[in-house]
Amino acid sequence: MKAKTKNYNLLIFLFIFLFVAFNSTVSNSQPSDSISRINPECTGNGGTITPASANNACEFKPDTQKLTFYRLDLCTSRPTGPTTSTQIDRTFCSTFYKNDSGSETTVIKGTGTQIGTAADYTSLPYGTYTFGIVTMGSTFKYITSQTFDATMSDRSNSSNTCVTKVSTLGTIYGFENRIDTAAKSNVDCTSGATAAETTIGVNTLTTDIDNDCYHAITFQGTHVNIDTYLLESDLTLIDGVGATDTDQIKNGVAGCNGGTDNGISRVLGVMPLATPIKITPDTIGLQIKYNNTRGISKSMTNTANMIGYFDAAFFDFDLIAR
Repeated sequence: MKAKTKNYNLLIFLFIFLFVAFNSTVSNSQPSDSISRINPECTGNGGTITPASANNACEFKPDTQKLTFYRLDLCTSRPTGPTTSTQIDRTFCSTFYKNDSGSETTVIKGTGTQIGTAADYTSLPYGTYTFGIVTMGSTFKYITSQTFDATMSDRSNSSNTCVTKVSTLGTIYGFENRIDTAAKSNVDCTSGATAAETTIGVNTLTTDIDNDCYHAITFQGTHVNIDTYLLESDLTLIDGVGATDTDQIKNGVAGCNGGTDNGISRVLGVMPLATPIKITPDTIGLQIKYNNTRGISKSMTNTANMIGYFDAAFFDFDLIAR
């Protein structure tokens, strides 16, 4: 992310592949801004997080992460992106996987897991594909228990281990105005607490210094840069995106409010494939390998060693022909 941005991000995924910019009426080849991660990796990720990371927002690997896939397309050239009135143009794309109801999938780092059933797949025409388009749900599920080399607090309870819990808000959205009460949090630092599944929703990709919400931006992925878009249920950009600032909606305007989904139901992306995928008579399928080493983050309050809430963090994956 840019240095100016604040980390109310829920980069999900994202994860993923993504693509093309636009303003309120015109679709461009890519979003106008790109970002890297704001938060660092937690010191001790994969084990005990050290005090150096205790008072700062940082990212770490969740125990369990789930996402919902709706569609996967491969394209022979860069597709034209969505606008507030049109969906992405798949003229030069072929659909490999499609399930309008969505298929929930457990993310395992470096491992391909089954998505949907055989009925959701269609054979791809022979050829060389240079872009992938992924359509995912805008909510993610996590279960995690994290140990710290310091006593941490959830505002009400303290111990060296904090776990995910179900929030009284239901789905937690990263742009939550700091989630200022323990009752709204999805963190439990009670000694001996058992981790429960929490749902975190994407309602903005990131915000700038004025808390204006990005609905399209390019993430710097593990191997390639990923153009990412937030879509409403009709798979177009939300009305108002680009009305005043390219790829954004102003803070407080419909589509840029905390504590709500902002009308977003899908995350769409297009990713240039680092290694083009060649579909031949010898190809038996495609495999997705995930990189979610830093798939969840902790957002801190202004009090030392106090966690405000767990948030989604950027993750991506690779497509590989087999």
